[in-house]
Amino acid sequence: MTEDLAKYEARQTVTVEPKELTPQGSFFATIERLAANPAVNTEKINQIMAMYECVLDRNAKQAFSSAMVQVQINIPTVPRDKTNKGTTPPSKYSSYEMIMKHCKPVYTSAGFAISTYEGAQIKEGENYPAIKEGEVRVFGDIMHEGGWSKTYYTDVPLDDKGPQGTKNKTLPHAKKSSLSYGRSTLMCMILNIPTGDDDDGNAAGKGTPDMITKDQKKRIEKLVEMLGISDADFEKRLSDRFEGIKKVDELYTESADTLTKTLEKMVKERQ
Repeated sequence: MTEDLAKYEARQTVTVEPKELTPQGSFFATIERLAANPAVNTEKINQIMAMYECVLDRNAKQAFSSAMVQVQINIPTVPRDKTNKGTTPPSKYSSYEMIMKHCKPVYTSAGFAISTYEGAQIKEGENYPAIKEGEVRVFGDIMHEGGWSKTYYTDVPLDDKGPQGTKNKTLPHAKKSSLSYGRSTLMCMILNIPTGDDDDGNAAGKGTPDMITKDQKKRIEKLVEMLGISDADFEKRLSDRFEGIKKVDELYTESADTLTKTLEKMVKERQ
């Protein structure tokens, strides 16, 4: 009977394996041990904590920049689907809805989220330049899952007048229109989104565009080398962004300028 009881108790015994601590868990376990030691100076612990926070911030910033490079590589050209009749001649631009349709899957897959909203001069303890009369300010926070974020803003005139300068909207409608335009502009600024007319390659009445120059080609190749992008990967990105183009030689000058600006921003972000 005693032997059977011993076997039963042995079967009921649960062995708990010690959990492996993450680097962050190991750090705080160390801090906890130091704090429990009366011989350790509290100021030293505070200094260690401050240094650790700096390391976390640096790592988060590096993760942000690395992810942004991938977004810049994959971001497509967005068609201009709206017309601003307040300019002479009327100018075309990409609506916020069109930008989100083409770009949201790209930046969210890289771990980013973007929040746009109307802002004021003072925001979370920061003092921005005063907003001019007759303008609205649009803020945009771009946040990365690694913990780093950046804030941008743009000021937009109230869209309450027509081409002749006469008022054609009520204040609420004018403000809504300006905020919508501001959000579109801000998204293009944050992600460096290229925009263009969606004319299926038909530039009627504009003649044949010039092909890429030797200097443009050299500059692009140098930037690609600086970013460490492989030839195969670059060809794929080029094809995805410029509708089947696989070689730099096939780019027009305007497209080459757009690509150069994107690559230069990527290099700057990485640095």
